[in-house]
Amino acid sequence: LDKLIAIIQALGWQKAAWVALLVCGTISMAIGFKWWELRDGGASVAESLGGKRVLTNTDSARERQLLNVVEEMALAAGVPVPPVFLMPSEPGIHAFAAGLSLKDAVLGGSQGGGDYLKREQLQGVVAHEFSHILNGDMRLNVKIIAVLHGIVMIGESGLTLFRLSSRRSYGGSYRSSRRRDNKGLGGIVLLGVALIVIGWLGQFFGSLIKAGVSRQREFLADASAVQFTRNPEGIGGALRLIGGHTQRSSVQHAKAHEM
Repeated sequence: LDKLIAIIQALGWQKAAWVALLVCGTISMAIGFKWWELRDGGASVAESLGGKRVLTNTDSARERQLLNVVEEMALAAGVPVPPVFLMPSEPGIHAFAAGLSLKDAVLGGSQGGGDYLKREQLQGVVAHEFSHILNGDMRLNVKIIAVLHGIVMIGESGLTLFRLSSRRSYGGSYRSSRRRDNKGLGGIVLLGVALIVIGWLGQFFGSLIKAGVSRQREFLADASAVQFTRNPEGIGGALRLIGGHTQRSSVQHAKAHEM
């Protein structure tokens, strides 16, 4: 705390206040934009990960089995049957529930899950996801997505400033004009580096919070999966299979970290 106060005093309280307002304003705008982007609920999350909705008239036996299992677990959980999305380019065994409420909730799964899971294991995984729907984990996760996006936006802004200043330092027609701009470019570079550091630190601690919240929720979802299926070997067998699977539960999409 003493070091922080010393830094603020060195900058000057007025400058420190402006910097704080700038950072908080950037975060708030980015969070608001991401929240607006996810206003449609789970479908927007599933589509951003490359998910394609599984239609009820599908000709694929695996997809029909997935739809049947989702209907069974929805009945067991006592909730409406949500739309189902499949990520066809994901070889790992993965599933997720997304949405802001029961009305816009969706259930997503990877191609690897459909290819490698037996029916009782698929029931366990789907039941696990229905626990996330019932316990409000979906809405919590969407909030975390929005907040982390705001924090990451600071780092992205820093990278943009750094790249622009680097390009400008090598551009121009006259060496004298470059010299005159050196001081200004130096300030932009320092600002960019500072924003990158702030964004990285925020993302790091945000990830710790996300992991801490998710771990306890996952334990509860595993227990709920046993309750819904009346079969401990469903989710248990799926977890053992994931543990030994080459691709495990990883998602390779570019937005996997964000989501």
